[in-house]
Amino acid sequence: MALLCLQPPAAAARVSVLCISAQALLDALECAAHLLGCAFLPQLFTAFASIAFFKLVIFLIVEMRYVVVICHSRDPQRFFNGGINQLRQEWALIHLRFYGTLFACIMAVYIFQTHINLLVLLGYCYWVPQIVTNALRESREALHKSYLFGMSAARLVMPLYYYGCPQNLALVILGKTRAPHFGMCFALVAVTGAQIGALLLQKRLGPRFFIPARFLPARYDYCRPLPRRDLEENSDSFECPICYAEVETSVARSSGHMITPCDHVFHETCLERWMEQKLECPVCRNGLPPR
Repeated sequence: MALLCLQPPAAAARVSVLCISAQALLDALECAAHLLGCAFLPQLFTAFASIAFFKLVIFLIVEMRYVVVICHSRDPQRFFNGGINQLRQEWALIHLRFYGTLFACIMAVYIFQTHINLLVLLGYCYWVPQIVTNALRESREALHKSYLFGMSAARLVMPLYYYGCPQNLALVILGKTRAPHFGMCFALVAVTGAQIGALLLQKRLGPRFFIPARFLPARYDYCRPLPRRDLEENSDSFECPICYAEVETSVARSSGHMITPCDHVFHETCLERWMEQKLECPVCRNGLPPR
């Protein structure tokens, strides 16, 4: 997760905010569960408190920080146009939404505790928003394989222990006995495996391989013809705003150019390198659609 926070803005923009937020909610709920364990079992206070503190650091500092990084990479101007006060308001709004959702999740668990298994399965569909984001933004490699497999395996440990171990610590605290629920264990593994498989297929076959072509939105063509007005005003050549070298009109009509939606002309290699860092126009700072 720490490595994800060091990604350039263009790479962070490919990651789903809902995906990271869902994982942060899971960590927050596990933190609350371990804090309850501290209250019920004072003799194990140190162990439960250590895990709760670890989960607190993960969701409060690491994951929430990465949520802010993603939001900033999606719309950098929104964060800084209003100065420091605007930045504080955006931070406060993100945290308000998160803790409001966390409170709603806790209430849902309390109200629908008779359907806890269904809620657990829904909670472990946290890769679904990333699958949708990949399709919308045409991203093939938003998440590294090591992160994908590592986080999936780590998050399966606790529910598999709870459902698969007949004398787990939670049942001991509640003073109950129960047979192992292997069906739920299989369902959790199957749901997680299906999501991982979909992400890997998106990387191999394309982010929209499962969507019929007629339902796909139109892509923006960076190699579109130059507007007639620009051709008349710049009959000889254009200057690339990144490298300041000339982009001849004849070249701009072939595959050696890229034109942004705001009608600025660049060399293809120059703009591609720029878009690896920022998805905004180098000239006017307007947002750029993914390529």
